[in-house]
Amino acid sequence: MKVFIDTAKLDETREACSWGIVDRVTTNPFLIKKAVDALKAKSENIEMQGR
Repeated sequence: MKVFIDTAKLDETREACSWGIVDRVTTNPFLIKKAVDALKAKSENIEMQGR
């Protein structure tokens, strides 16, 4: 049996791979867009705090 994880988040990928049971990581455009949007929101929040 092969174990795949389906994510675009690097922290989730690192954690799952640290378990030693993950064979592959897959993703799709929707998950990538969600991850990018979350990063943009976080960076905008950090930028606003720095002003």
